[in-house]
Amino acid sequence: MDVPATAVYATTYCRWVPSRIDRYRARPRDAARALPAAVVLLSVEGLALVGLGMFLIVRGFGAGTGDRGRAEIGGLFAIAAGAGLCLLGRALLAGRWWARSPVVVVQLLCFPVAVGLLQGHRYGEGISIIVVAVAVLTLIGLAGGYRPSDPGAPRR
Repeated sequence: MDVPATAVYATTYCRWVPSRIDRYRARPRDAARALPAAVVLLSVEGLALVGLGMFLIVRGFGAGTGDRGRAEIGGLFAIAAGAGLCLLGRALLAGRWWARSPVVVVQLLCFPVAVGLLQGHRYGEGISIIVVAVAVLTLIGLAGGYRPSDPGAPRR
């Protein structure tokens, strides 16, 4: 297959010209601060879910509860999800990069929940969920969480 000379020149030229995105890439110092901040936000989310789960369980025993079983199961699910978020944050802090995919999935799942809350005119909850999800995704990105792993690096 014969490659035109202009294509060879274009690829050679582009290889040596710095990209505009290079100005916006995180420096190692920024990455070192971004990951602990993401872990703090994840831990706050996890603790909030644990608190919500405990509230649902206690409220489920009240007299005004229509379906106790559903309230108790919902509370247990919220406690398990909160504990899972805290464990994912701990794994990220320990450098276990396998934890970044579940964290990203959980944060992306927060968007439909927030949109539902906003459509139900619960602006305080919806906006706060969106802000925290965007912040966690941004901080993980700044910490280098979206780069492919180095194949020569030791696996953790």
